[in-house]
Amino acid sequence: MKSLVEQLVTIHTNFPFQEKIIISDSYTVGAQMLEAFTNHGHKAINLTYKTVNDLAEELIELHHPDPKELVNETIGSQLVYTILLQLKENHSLRYFNKMEITASFSQAMYQILHTIRLADYTSATLNSNAFLTEDKGEDIKLIIAEYEALLLSYQRTDYAENLRLAKQYATSNTSNSIYILQSNLSLTHLEEEFLYALLPEQTYKLPLQQVFGVKVPEKTSLRSIMWGEPTPLSYLYDLDHKIDTDKITLFAAKTEEVEMNHILHKIKESQTKIDNHVIYYTNREPYVTYFYHLSQKVDLPITFGEGLPVLTTRPGRLIAGMLQWIASNYSVNGFLDMLHEGLIHIEEGMPSGIKITNILRKASIGWGKKRYISQLTEEINRLEKKLEEEIEEKKAEYYQEKLNQVNLLQKWFVKLLNKMPAYKEELNYQECLNGIVFVLKNYCRTSSVADSVAKTELLEEIQKLLPYCAEKLSRFKVFEKINDLLLSINVLKSSAKPGYLHVTSYEYGIYETRDFVYIVGLDSRKFPGGVNENPLLLDAERNHLGNGLNVNEHKGQEKLYNLVQLFAQHEGEISLSYCNFTVHENRVVHPAHVFLQAYRLTNGKPDADFEDVAMLPSSFISQELSNEKDYWAQKIVAEEMAKVEDDLLSQFKHLEAGIQALNMRKETIFTEFDGKMEIDQDYFDPRINKDRSITAGRLETLAKCPYSYFLREVLGVQPVEEITFNPNKWLDAATRGSMLHSIFETFYKTLQEREEKPSFSKHQETILTIAEDHIQLEREISPPPNERVFELEETDIIECCRIFLKEEDQHSENYNALHFEYTFGIGEIDPAEITLPSGQSIKIAGKIDRVDETSSGKWHIVDYKTGSSYGYSKHGVFNGGRQLQHFIYALAIEQHLKMETGSVEESAYYFPTVKGLAQRFVRKQDEQVRNQGLTLLENLIELISQGVFPMTDDENDCKFCEFQSVCQRKFYDADTLSAKHSDKTYEPLRQFLGVRAHD
Repeated sequence: MKSLVEQLVTIHTNFPFQEKIIISDSYTVGAQMLEAFTNHGHKAINLTYKTVNDLAEELIELHHPDPKELVNETIGSQLVYTILLQLKENHSLRYFNKMEITASFSQAMYQILHTIRLADYTSATLNSNAFLTEDKGEDIKLIIAEYEALLLSYQRTDYAENLRLAKQYATSNTSNSIYILQSNLSLTHLEEEFLYALLPEQTYKLPLQQVFGVKVPEKTSLRSIMWGEPTPLSYLYDLDHKIDTDKITLFAAKTEEVEMNHILHKIKESQTKIDNHVIYYTNREPYVTYFYHLSQKVDLPITFGEGLPVLTTRPGRLIAGMLQWIASNYSVNGFLDMLHEGLIHIEEGMPSGIKITNILRKASIGWGKKRYISQLTEEINRLEKKLEEEIEEKKAEYYQEKLNQVNLLQKWFVKLLNKMPAYKEELNYQECLNGIVFVLKNYCRTSSVADSVAKTELLEEIQKLLPYCAEKLSRFKVFEKINDLLLSINVLKSSAKPGYLHVTSYEYGIYETRDFVYIVGLDSRKFPGGVNENPLLLDAERNHLGNGLNVNEHKGQEKLYNLVQLFAQHEGEISLSYCNFTVHENRVVHPAHVFLQAYRLTNGKPDADFEDVAMLPSSFISQELSNEKDYWAQKIVAEEMAKVEDDLLSQFKHLEAGIQALNMRKETIFTEFDGKMEIDQDYFDPRINKDRSITAGRLETLAKCPYSYFLREVLGVQPVEEITFNPNKWLDAATRGSMLHSIFETFYKTLQEREEKPSFSKHQETILTIAEDHIQLEREISPPPNERVFELEETDIIECCRIFLKEEDQHSENYNALHFEYTFGIGEIDPAEITLPSGQSIKIAGKIDRVDETSSGKWHIVDYKTGSSYGYSKHGVFNGGRQLQHFIYALAIEQHLKMETGSVEESAYYFPTVKGLAQRFVRKQDEQVRNQGLTLLENLIELISQGVFPMTDDENDCKFCEFQSVCQRKFYDADTLSAKHSDKTYEPLRQFLGVRAHD
């Protein structure tokens, strides 16, 4: 930096009163040069910096009567996307005719057009023979021609056209300004031609400290490098002439997090201001994200040279969440994900997030725009009815409050959903963007500067796009375009500011003046990184076209030069670091060659190799423990047992109770942490509490897993019943089963009215008509995700009806259906009552699918099963208590209808589905079955009475359990669990073993 400052001093001394303009690649570089000058005690009088674009725009504004608006990358990519779609539809493309037109492909193509046009080529001057094939050249010429036509049509211009126009005005430039060129300027051919026309014969150039041993590609005079005096680090790749220095240090870490924490430790250790430090990365991630989260967590002031990915901000994540919400056909879960993440701003007076969640789940919306309104309307009607019927003042106030909340929420959704696009295979791109604009403006929650800036920039980008995107595209393509064009942008880009730590790419570091420099990510994967040819414009094609087009084969060398130039230019301390291990791939990572070279320089070992560098000490933990994670990591690495002291635990009662529970679960005796409870018998024992009826399903749950019964029936734990959108499925198992039950009931009642028996040849049209009515009704209530899924599931239901009818045709020869959906203990209907061997009785509630009369005058109970027949067999009767319904329903209906004991001769589990193959598993209800069943029931009720709720002894019972997320069974050792079930010190456990004994 010393040579640069000296040159500026000389120029400033010679021309103190004339305007002096530094021409730089960017504002960042210009500001850094100016800062270096002033930091050395000089005053920048009449000294400023400008980019080539600034110079061109100034001339156009001065001389052109009607300047056109410039097309940026977002709009340019959209224009190219439109062009490519039209050309492909018209079969005008030859080389790219089979390419899928995507947003990313259009963006890449725009970059190539931009590059070619800046090399001073137009559709008229581009030679198609310069390309790999003539077809490719002709296609690119055609695309450029269409692009030029669109610019003309929209009365817009681009940077290349501006440079051509500015070049015409440059010839009449009479400015007396002194022009000073940055060394190694990055100029396109058009920029260079413009400068040749603009600049006077005498210009000045700012030198860079010379570097040795690194080949720099030859460049034209305007883009060349003027060398200044070398520094010790100029000889990094020329160790034969090296000068010793102690300003460079090396560090290796096992993780990127340790690598970054090491830097924070060094900053703290330096005892200097934070704005005296700068961190350069070779690859953005994970460094930018880590430092951003750190800045938010500990309020550390950081600026980011390349900005932050928009997805780190709430507005960016909100757009991503909205796309997922629309893609899921407005699934409630998709909306709740955004709500719970804090992305949506809830207006004042609206219900809280928890209340909104409860309302939406209770309304059983599932998915679909219309269902938000219709289901909330149903909930409003239900609450209004409850309010009218309620006579207690407190309950009436409760219902009124609930009603107000649902009304507010419904109005909010009406306003929101009216602006959102319909869920269709083809969407209007502009309509989708307008929906996003509405949500960003009205409902986007912002809580940081980054959020506010991201919101503003996203809205600006969308507003620029809206006039050019009226096309209809597939839903997938619309989402892809929004992802590529909006969610790939970076926000909060900033140059280094006073009072801030600065984090940016090493590519912007050559002119930085801060005393302490840290360069992270110097491993062989990140630096110099892979260098691949751009398939849209190959190096061979670039060479043929000429005009200064950069070729990719030089990129690796240019990256190395930029980094070494940074070293040579810097006057303070430099710390180099890399991560030598990848946790995700579980393998060692080697340093970049430049790190090895720095090792050779600092250690005075010119022959050192990568094995020597591997000997550098590295750790999984940071030097300084900055958070609780570092503390525990230190204990793990040191293999130290860290015991939490009792006096500390006494301050955290929940942790103390948790540790006690954990220890007791390891014991082989049955304890209160395994299902041993003190229970209120007067309330929970149905033999005592005559107001408490019980169902066959609950008794089967109790027998299968008493702990599951305890969670639901005693503690009142309810799993969240979420209706989730699945693009490959329409009806869930419960809805499908309910529909088939209803179809079979309606069909039999229809035949009963006609006084007919089922006949496959006669009644096929009848049952299929009934099925179609039920299917269409369910379709209105719950729309299918698409026609293909609907047709598949409709075909399955129709086939189930055919199987049912064919089976019933044969079954009805010896059976006559009498009762359908026979109900007891539900609503106003009295429950059935079963007397146990002890003489006590229990009340039973339930619904029997069908009751048939046999040809011998006996009764036959039919229970439809629409799922898998797994767990059912021809011979098993009770299956360890898991199948009780057949026996309980037999006793219940005999008592309810005042029939003689033994009137129900048999019960059957019937599977009239494609999967079930119309199987029937018949259970004879003889005296032996009844006696065993009553004993089994007594044992089950005793489990409730004694408060014995052990976990199931068969892990297969857990496969479809709703309580897997709260149950601890999977953490038990198998032997320990078995010992607990066999604990002879606790007599009531024998009741559970007695239940399992009944097969």
